[in-house]
Amino acid sequence: MTVLIISTGGLYWWYQANFGSAVSQITGHKATSFNSKGKEDSSQSATSNGDILSGKRINILLLGSDNDGKGNNGVNGSPLAQTDIVVTIDPSTHYVGMLSIPRDMRVFIPGNSPGKMDYAFSYGYQSNVSKDHYADAAGLAIATVQENFNIPIDYYAWVGLDGFIKVIETAGGVDVDALHPMVDDVYPNDISTKDIYGFKRLYIAPGPQHMSGVQALEYVRTRHSDLGGDFGRSVRQQQVLTALKGKLQSTDTVNKLPEYAKDLVGYLKTDMQVTDVIKMANFARNINTANINKLILSPPYSGPLSLPDPKTGKNTNTGDFVPYCSKILPDLQKMFGDTASCKSVLSLYGNAATPSQQDTQLAQNNPSHVNADVPNATASTQQMVSSGAMSVPQLNDPFGVRSLLDLMMMVTFETVKVE
Repeated sequence: MTVLIISTGGLYWWYQANFGSAVSQITGHKATSFNSKGKEDSSQSATSNGDILSGKRINILLLGSDNDGKGNNGVNGSPLAQTDIVVTIDPSTHYVGMLSIPRDMRVFIPGNSPGKMDYAFSYGYQSNVSKDHYADAAGLAIATVQENFNIPIDYYAWVGLDGFIKVIETAGGVDVDALHPMVDDVYPNDISTKDIYGFKRLYIAPGPQHMSGVQALEYVRTRHSDLGGDFGRSVRQQQVLTALKGKLQSTDTVNKLPEYAKDLVGYLKTDMQVTDVIKMANFARNINTANINKLILSPPYSGPLSLPDPKTGKNTNTGDFVPYCSKILPDLQKMFGDTASCKSVLSLYGNAATPSQQDTQLAQNNPSHVNADVPNATASTQQMVSSGAMSVPQLNDPFGVRSLLDLMMMVTFETVKVE
């Protein structure tokens, strides 16, 4: 009995020393609940406490920041959320849908003036409602999604991309065969620099090469240098994922797991428990990406907002986009049900703008716009289940670190599928 007690105590101490502290700093961070006026609402819970795959449909808000130090309105240290994606999952049918809200879409932010979607996270961070800035930031982002689209959010996950760099560095870099020469004259130069709003000219040579964490991030992040557009970017992301997967399956990974866990501290936060993350990661391995419905609220679902210039009186492009609810609502309700709705800031400006012919043509040629038809998608996934494609082996992940890495990749690469 004494030996058993000592052994159990030793294992517990070892786990806490290597994983427990890091995991507790990453998981279980309940989002602050805000009402429609941007005030803390203690009467409501922004998260669910049940089994994440118990059968109830769940909605998860994925939030990603390009740089943790990017502020808003000159306030440093209050990160924006450039990635705002709602993942909806029906565990009973294996239906998965993804709603991507553009960072530059002007929306109603509870308790604040209308602003870009990425401001919601920053305003919440600055609100000081609680001692946890990220819980406040996630809470206001959740409230903003609910205010504009009436989509209830059960869980959230936030990722700072500096964490991706650290993980790649811990893995010793990755070997990637760059598809073709890539030149991006306006690549955001916001890593390890004082000017976090600056740009630089990025050049990536073609062919096999060993990439550091920063180089790997540049390779998957650049959007202006691939003739294949978003499809080419997806291929590049898959290359890096495959290379990193090979590193994580090596015998050396077990020894590095504590280091990977520490790499994620400060760069990954979620209100899910580690057991929930493990279940989600295993669920994601069973998904056929061809059956994931995607709805991206870029044209023709939105368009540029022009407002009169105070000095000249002429309409000037603000750089923001506004939602066209007549276009959004049918597909939104297919994805989330009849309770989903849409509010547009156009009502504030008396602007009856409609999608231009150019916007409509762009949407037709954009493969990112996937029909959000729930019945068809459900039938496809049910066929996939019956064919045995869902029998992918589950990940043996007793400490949850690999699943946390998968969660980080989901946000970084804006895809539910992990390997």
